[in-house]
Amino acid sequence: MVDINQEAIRYASSNPYSFTRIRLSDSQKEIRGRFHITEQPDPMIAVMLGDFIHNLRSALDYVVVACVPKQRRGKASFPILFQDIFAKDRNGEFVVNDAQLRENFETATEGLHPKAKAFIISLQPYRFGNLSHLISLGIISRLENADKHRQLITIGCGGKDCALSFTVRGFTEPIKYHRILDADAQFLNDDTVIPFILPPDFNRIHHPDGSLIQPSDMEMHLSTTAKILVKVTRIGGNQPPDNYLLDSFMDSALYEVREILKKLEFFVVSK
Repeated sequence: MVDINQEAIRYASSNPYSFTRIRLSDSQKEIRGRFHITEQPDPMIAVMLGDFIHNLRSALDYVVVACVPKQRRGKASFPILFQDIFAKDRNGEFVVNDAQLRENFETATEGLHPKAKAFIISLQPYRFGNLSHLISLGIISRLENADKHRQLITIGCGGKDCALSFTVRGFTEPIKYHRILDADAQFLNDDTVIPFILPPDFNRIHHPDGSLIQPSDMEMHLSTTAKILVKVTRIGGNQPPDNYLLDSFMDSALYEVREILKKLEFFVVSK
């Protein structure tokens, strides 16, 4: 994790992006620019991230193994489910028609203290409904599945904490106007077009000869911090891949696994 963070800092410090003006007619009273990533992160980050994910996933399995009697340790593991395999419909039939999944779950958790098993069930991604794709355990599982099937975890990049500022041709000092991007656009993907409509207060700013400042007289500048994204493959069906900020995901995943270990260590058996 330290190595990955150091590489992410090195990458951000190189400012691997450009921002170019898209020319429009002055009558549109609008300025546009295009954000473009000029350099991708080192692909070795994906290899290091795979190791990080594998260690987290293994820690969960190891603690469950330590919580069951010795004769069960060869089959115990920490299950992660995206479907409620035990839910039943009005007729008493299982909603998920997969007896093997239920058998696998029982095999993985057999021998656990009932409270430990209940705790593990409470953590399952499916219990969070539409937010299941945001749960760290689910992301860990999906990334681990990709990595163990010899598919490198995919990484990308974009800009975060973005701000716009403006200068005017012919003015020795920049206009004291600064605009932070809207909250919905706080992360910029590659090839994003950013429009900016001149606000009414620009009508009060004139050239020394008295003429109004036009959009063609202005330059829009963007400052941002390049961030690395983890691209998580879909769970199934037509769900598109999800993107997560690398540093935020690693922090939350490590924190969650640590908390799970703390609680399950109470149930570790000595024999």
